[in-house]
Amino acid sequence: MSEPSERMGPSAPRADMVANAVSFLEDPNVQSSSMSQRISFLESKGLTSQEIDRALSQVGRAPPPLPPSAPYPMMPAYPPARPQRDWRDWFIMAVVSGTVGYGVVSLARRYLYPHLQPPNKTVLEEEREALEAKYDEVALHLEELDQTTEAMSQGLAAQQSAIQASVRGVNDLVAESRSREEQRDKDLEHMKSEMESMREEFASMLERSRASSITALTDLQGELKSLRSLLVSRGGLSTPSASAPAESSAPPPAKAAPQIPAWQLESHDE
Repeated sequence: MSEPSERMGPSAPRADMVANAVSFLEDPNVQSSSMSQRISFLESKGLTSQEIDRALSQVGRAPPPLPPSAPYPMMPAYPPARPQRDWRDWFIMAVVSGTVGYGVVSLARRYLYPHLQPPNKTVLEEEREALEAKYDEVALHLEELDQTTEAMSQGLAAQQSAIQASVRGVNDLVAESRSREEQRDKDLEHMKSEMESMREEFASMLERSRASSITALTDLQGELKSLRSLLVSRGGLSTPSASAPAESSAPPPAKAAPQIPAWQLESHDE
């Protein structure tokens, strides 16, 4: 079927190919695809632009498609021809592949290989020294913290001792002041009691002295009266001539009895 078409020349449209294209275009299964996709498919099958235009014109004047019971035969699908490659293509591919591989290997050596290889002895020693330095630094900080805490504890203990001493001193002063007040109250009570006793004793002494003075005065008045009466009785029995010298030789009249001072009487009344 391809031999007659080759003898007809490239300019003459091939009737079988046009018929196959018309049947393809009228197929309900390809109606959902766009026109450009269908034209591209026909071009990939080897149809020329004249054949595609004739098939499109026939599809435009053709009656509605027949029912699916009598479909038109589809054109066979030909695989696309593989492009031919020469040595230049292979050379370019080798150069690009080598460059990409070298870049990947360089990046892997620089960034990935150091993380994948095991650490050597020098790195381990450096890490150990760094850890020991960190440990020493932490231990120094902890020691400084312990010293600071100990100093604070000692300061607080000293302050607590000073406060306790101050409290004890205040308590001692309060107790001493209370004892002094109690002793003063006792002394005042004792002085008051002594003054009361002295007052009572002085009053009793005044009363006794007053009573003794009154008794002595009473006795003295009695004696004076008896002496007067005696003198009078003696003067009445003597002669008148002798009365004058008797009167002249008589003792002077007795003085008035002494009186008790007013302040002694007031103190006695109290």
